[in-house]
Amino acid sequence: MLEKIVNINPGSDYKKAAGNPKYYKKVNSFHIAGSISNDSLYISPATSLLAAIGWKLKRLQKDSEKIHLLFELDGFEFDTNFFLAEINQNAKVDYKVKKNVHGFATEIIVTVTICAPIPSTAEKIDYNIKLVELAKFFEQFKSLNVKKPNTITEQNVIESLLLNHKKSITSEFNNINKCLINFLEKYISYKPAFHHSIEDDSGVIVKSIHIQ
Repeated sequence: MLEKIVNINPGSDYKKAAGNPKYYKKVNSFHIAGSISNDSLYISPATSLLAAIGWKLKRLQKDSEKIHLLFELDGFEFDTNFFLAEINQNAKVDYKVKKNVHGFATEIIVTVTICAPIPSTAEKIDYNIKLVELAKFFEQFKSLNVKKPNTITEQNVIESLLLNHKKSITSEFNNINKCLINFLEKYISYKPAFHHSIEDDSGVIVKSIHIQ
């Protein structure tokens, strides 16, 4: 949970941003720290949302091109970027998801690069996110006979590992993405109009798996 939070009042720029579709291009004018990390965080309507639903925000960085987020949720660490110039063009979010997996005689760190579509329907957000199926997917790697470090990029291998979990993991990431888009709307005071395609309905895509 977030600790040592310092309250600040949103500046006048934040209020002017409401309802202004062009304002996301000026996101760097927000009166908020350019780099926020560890357990010393400024609170805003955006960061307080994540705190209220139990997400641990470890880093929040922004510049004129992107917003970088690092957060913990249900035992996983998520690392992602939102590129402001492409915010209306890409209906997917790329993540690096990391988790320590404990075996009987060893511990491994698994990092999965995953692309998750943003849901096209305005379904109700479930803030109580439990990543049960994602945990099952990660648990596979403690029983695999692989040398460390090892990077898996062959799509046929990845698909075989993902096959029985893909539908449920997609559902879990749908909730994660809906929460993050809600966060983003509060942070830049702009509601993106994502352009979805048929490919977005195919579910999550795992691009690589790194084991160390």
